[in-house]
Amino acid sequence: MPMPPPADLPIARTEAPARLLVVQSLAVQPLAAVLEESGYELLRAADAIAAMQGLGASPALVIMDMELPELPGDGPLELLRRLGGGGVPVLTLSRPRDPLRLGALLAAGAAECLVKPVRMSDLLARVERLLRPAPATGPMAPRRPTASMTVRERDGHCAWQTPQARGLMAAFFPPPWSEHARLPPEVLAWLHREALRRRAGAPPSSLTVAPPSGAPRQRLSFTLMAADAAVIGEGHWLLVLHEADEAASIATLAKGLDLPMSDAELLFGLLGEPAPDQQARAMGLGDAAYRVRLEALCRRLGVPDLDQARERARSALGPSAIAG
Repeated sequence: MPMPPPADLPIARTEAPARLLVVQSLAVQPLAAVLEESGYELLRAADAIAAMQGLGASPALVIMDMELPELPGDGPLELLRRLGGGGVPVLTLSRPRDPLRLGALLAAGAAECLVKPVRMSDLLARVERLLRPAPATGPMAPRRPTASMTVRERDGHCAWQTPQARGLMAAFFPPPWSEHARLPPEVLAWLHREALRRRAGAPPSSLTVAPPSGAPRQRLSFTLMAADAAVIGEGHWLLVLHEADEAASIATLAKGLDLPMSDAELLFGLLGEPAPDQQARAMGLGDAAYRVRLEALCRRLGVPDLDQARERARSALGPSAIAG
């Protein structure tokens, strides 16, 4: 008999049920039972083949348990990369590990991460938030860019990309490149050159491309970022994408305030007033490590708190650079 949901869980909805793909050992029943009792339609998978088949059934959300007996070693992380590259948000469940675990899951494509044991009310709240994100209100303020993708150096295959990166690629590169998970030729050629330069110890350089003729967009820049091969895959690189004003603003902060590029990105993100947990997750940091980064940033700027750090940034950028 299915386990009834606890009293504090949301009441089952009456509209058409959302379809969820649950990737978990078939021996684990309470999670699936509670989700079904809460009104969701479930697809179940316990291995990589079944999970990818389930992804083909167009679920609205994937819930993936990172402890899969059928996938030893790095198998679960590799499957997460494949699922995360399918355009559907993935909510992971995992046991506490080393401090880099959260960053590894986010870099591999997780949209949200929960640490087991998980209260079912917490799980359902996360599911609702991913299925029904809060609508954006007001003008867009500057925020830490989250457009990133992992690509295979050999052929430019995109193993994973955030929705922001996917949208930018579709806007700047018309079919067939916008319809395939591969870099267009000019970006792949730059990737090969830049990878060789990095190995030779040359300073980083970026690629800037113009939008299609007549498109009302700014230029787009690509930057290679160092990443752990165990996280993004051997032979892969992490690419971060910025539209022109964001890239120029971050470069201005780095030069004007004598900051490393990573600190300039952190400071630029603070101007958009993101929730601290959102920015920490975007950077692959735990709460404690995120606070350490902020404290170090304030010391480097010679200011006592984040409010004054933001003032330093606004002064360096000028009013036109931080308009909505």
